[in-house]
Amino acid sequence: MTTQDAVRKTVGKHDQMALDRWARDRWSPGTTAGPSARVRRTLVGAWLVFAVINLVLMVLFVGSETIPYHLIWASFALLYGLLPLSRRATTATFVAVTGSTGLPLILHAQMGAIGWAECSEIVLMGVIVGLLIWHVNRHRAAQCSIADLLEDERVQAGQRELTARFGSHEVRTRLTVARALVEMMRQDSTDPAVHADTALVLGEIDKATATVTTLLHLVRADAPGEAQTVDLDEVVHAAVARWSAGVDRNWSSSSSVGAVLADPERLEAALDCLIENAVRFTDRTDTIGVDARVEGPDLVISVADTGAGIPESDRERVFAVFETGSTAGELSGTGLGLALVSALVEARGGTLGVTSEVGRGSCFTMHVPLLRLSTDDTHERRPSSPVALVRT
Repeated sequence: MTTQDAVRKTVGKHDQMALDRWARDRWSPGTTAGPSARVRRTLVGAWLVFAVINLVLMVLFVGSETIPYHLIWASFALLYGLLPLSRRATTATFVAVTGSTGLPLILHAQMGAIGWAECSEIVLMGVIVGLLIWHVNRHRAAQCSIADLLEDERVQAGQRELTARFGSHEVRTRLTVARALVEMMRQDSTDPAVHADTALVLGEIDKATATVTTLLHLVRADAPGEAQTVDLDEVVHAAVARWSAGVDRNWSSSSSVGAVLADPERLEAALDCLIENAVRFTDRTDTIGVDARVEGPDLVISVADTGAGIPESDRERVFAVFETGSTAGELSGTGLGLALVSALVEARGGTLGVTSEVGRGSCFTMHVPLLRLSTDDTHERRPSSPVALVRT
């Protein structure tokens, strides 16, 4: 069910309940969401004076009463749009306006000053204003329902993150214990077969730990992070150095961006996922390059390789959760890495794209909005802001 369908269903069942709650929460005296009690009294008083004046004009100016008549109804509609009333107050005011404005028309028609056809205005105006009131009520009820849905989503997102945190903590604790036990077995044994088996187990434990960490990052992708001043050049070169120490490839890195304001944990997670993907689809003779630069308003980070490449039909779906390329075969991973990078980048208003040619390699590129700051602003923390460049 979409959000719009949910709103329609909720509004259809609970129009008046939602309207009453909306009026109570957002427009009650003393709240900051609507007018104060003094402003409300002023508006109501001004409308009463205006309505009475026009009612007197209706009585005095026989034959020209339609102008003040419509002004009374128009001002009532405006007042209702500004100040929502309860059902009882709305009904009472509606009946009072209908009776007080309709009576002069009927009296003038009896006197022969106007035709009886003019009295049809009473019914027509009542219907028009009644429909307007119904529409305003629906609009306000929809606003309340949307607010409730957003609040529910916020609570559910918090619960998901809490569950992910505790769950990943428990799983990683058990994986750490298992890894320690396997390493003890490996150290205590001189049997080459045991060493080979434990090396395999340790590799699988490391993969499981990485998967749990990726899942945690994926769940928390939309949550605001804590921005810090980070030397992007150091982050890029450190990531390449970390991977090149254990993976035999032709590595290269280039970055002259300098200090940026960003979430270091998520920045490193995105880089690691892109580099891991490049490693997975390359061999020892291939090249992997990481580049960071500024292009106009964007910070651009790309990871290119000369590996297997991605078929054109797979280039969109590789960013989906648990999706891998159709030609990946035994090289396919969990289908979480690129999905995580895409979620992290899009949550900050950026884009993740790929250019690839089968047999010649791929290049994944992140474009993230870059907010330029002066050195005086480096102490500020903007948890939900895009990456920011610090001028030095």
